[in-house]
Amino acid sequence: MSQLFNKDGLPVKNNPKAIQEELVRGTGFVIAEKVSAFIQNASLHEKHIVISIDNGTADPTDKKFVVGRIKEALELFQRGLSDPKS
Repeated sequence: MSQLFNKDGLPVKNNPKAIQEELVRGTGFVIAEKVSAFIQNASLHEKHIVISIDNGTADPTDKKFVVGRIKEALELFQRGLSDPKS
């Protein structure tokens, strides 16, 4: 199981509710060994959740989601954590 940390280096529990809470109301960052999630301001009123996955062989892949699609973003983040190839 991967250790998760926030922007300040403090541990974050590895469950969707804790990750969502950290992204939306905490530091806005959740970082693991090969995957990270963060909030990005697209404009004054629009925010995106960016999931970045690094497989170690190519450039990291980034996928952006509007905040309303947080469930899909968290599913991709969890897949990145559990995928042994990533």
